[in-house]
Amino acid sequence: MPELPEVENVARALRHHLLNRRCTGLKVRFGGILEPSPRAVRRAVVGRTLVDVERHGKYLVLTFDDPEPARVMLHLRMTGQVFVLDGYRPDKHVHATFQFDDQPVHYRDIRKFGRWTVVGPDWRERELAHVGPDMLTVRFPEWYEAVHRRKAPLKSVLLDQGVAAGLGNIYVDEALFRSGVHPLTRPADLHRDTLKTILREARAVLRLAVNHGGTTFLNFTDFHGQPGNFRSKLWVYGRTGEACRRCGEIVERLVVGGRSTHVCGTCQPLDRRRKPGNQRKRSASE
Repeated sequence: MPELPEVENVARALRHHLLNRRCTGLKVRFGGILEPSPRAVRRAVVGRTLVDVERHGKYLVLTFDDPEPARVMLHLRMTGQVFVLDGYRPDKHVHATFQFDDQPVHYRDIRKFGRWTVVGPDWRERELAHVGPDMLTVRFPEWYEAVHRRKAPLKSVLLDQGVAAGLGNIYVDEALFRSGVHPLTRPADLHRDTLKTILREARAVLRLAVNHGGTTFLNFTDFHGQPGNFRSKLWVYGRTGEACRRCGEIVERLVVGGRSTHVCGTCQPLDRRRKPGNQRKRSASE
């Protein structure tokens, strides 16, 4: 599933290649990806110029110009791709092609879960009311207040998009490894400084992944159809049974909150850095 780094790369490509260009046509092959209808999306984009591309978490909002600005929100979900390729002949998974002057821009989605949705100027309040602040811009005090009392596994809390938007399965595993914290640890048991480290490392791994074009395991490609190359930089994700690149211990796979989770038990010992007040007291006989 495309996460924040992959979506940020799509946003940057759209700004670089399509900003201030006019959408001259839209060919629809499967209207189910366009909401509330293909007609509504066509009315919002065709004949208009793309003037802004914003990202919040895993969501993109494209703004088109006058007479009144029109906005379309894009959520790639699991297998959505936006790309241009010279000489490309769309296969059965290309569900819409936007024409920008003489440049066709294809939307391909094997699972058909992605959506292009016409939204209003208040899209942040209405469409993203269930989503927290962006992971790259949330302030630590705000994030700390949202997580430090939680007693669910840390992995599940970090995946909660209502806490902060954009952090997905790959980058949670990587951030926790870099922080030296086990994914089953409860936020309520961690020192404030440890939580600060986790937020810092999460942001660092997201920025590094953005700079490497994101991570491709199955379907994600960039604007020119090329896979992201961050996979070679991963410490634990997808490396079950392999030696940890830091200590040599074997990387394990767990299931946390229904999600595949990768951890090095040596570098990320469970119960490490717990609050002193939460440690089990020894009896006199121990």
